[in-house]
Amino acid sequence: MDVNSLGATKILIDYRNTNSRLERSLERLSSGRRVATAKDDPILWSEMQGLKSDAMNLMGYSDNLSRAASTVNIALGSMDVSRSHLLQAEAELNAAFSAAPGSSERIDALNNYNEMLEFVDDAAMSPDPQARALLQDPLVYPAAGAIDVRAGENGFMLRLDAREIHTGAAGLDLPRAGAARPSDLTSNPSAPPVIANVSAATNQEIDKMIELLVAAKEKLSSQVRGLTVDAAALQGSEDFNNAFIALNEGHAEELNVVDLNAEAVLVQSLQLKGELSISGLSGLGDTLKMAIQLLK
Repeated sequence: MDVNSLGATKILIDYRNTNSRLERSLERLSSGRRVATAKDDPILWSEMQGLKSDAMNLMGYSDNLSRAASTVNIALGSMDVSRSHLLQAEAELNAAFSAAPGSSERIDALNNYNEMLEFVDDAAMSPDPQARALLQDPLVYPAAGAIDVRAGENGFMLRLDAREIHTGAAGLDLPRAGAARPSDLTSNPSAPPVIANVSAATNQEIDKMIELLVAAKEKLSSQVRGLTVDAAALQGSEDFNNAFIALNEGHAEELNVVDLNAEAVLVQSLQLKGELSISGLSGLGDTLKMAIQLLK
């Protein structure tokens, strides 16, 4: 057995291992990372990856909430447009009330009122399909209804309730001049019109129509308040998720941040160990020579 060869081999193996560990340590020291790969610290790596995975999931939920918030903003914009048209319709009814019975001015004002209601219905037909689902009559838009938003872990959902703003019975319940109130028609298909004849509208009929329009404005305001509450819930959940995303990412970063002082000391120790290994390798031959001399 060649003892000298075995000794040299052992020193070279130790040096190679030391140098490999030194390279990893220098990489961590230069990058500011403690856990470069899973093999450095499997438990710490697993914990860090779990935190990152949780943060990614929360980001997905936040994306859902952000899209839902965009839908709500579009719907609120449509409600604002609807309110503008209601105010114009009210102005036309007031003009009709002030005009003489049977006059062209009264007839024109009532026809203009009917046209304004068409615009109110147009506002419910939002170009955004999700906003339209919240605002429109299911009989007109089959996809209309409440929207459920996945907002968090364990199946946590937020619901955006439908806030119908069309002129139908489930919406603002506002009739045209010459037609019955929509809610009256649901219970009685032959219900009489609020204003029976546009050409011969009476002050009493117009006054009743103004009352219904005021009620429609109040209903619209109620729908706006309800949707605003939903928007606040979305924002609260998104803020909550974002706070946890920051917390998880911060904790993962803390797990991954190197202790520079400790790592620097380790680097020095590994460098010295490597130097001693090389020194031992070169000295091995001298030791053998001395042993041979003594045996002579």
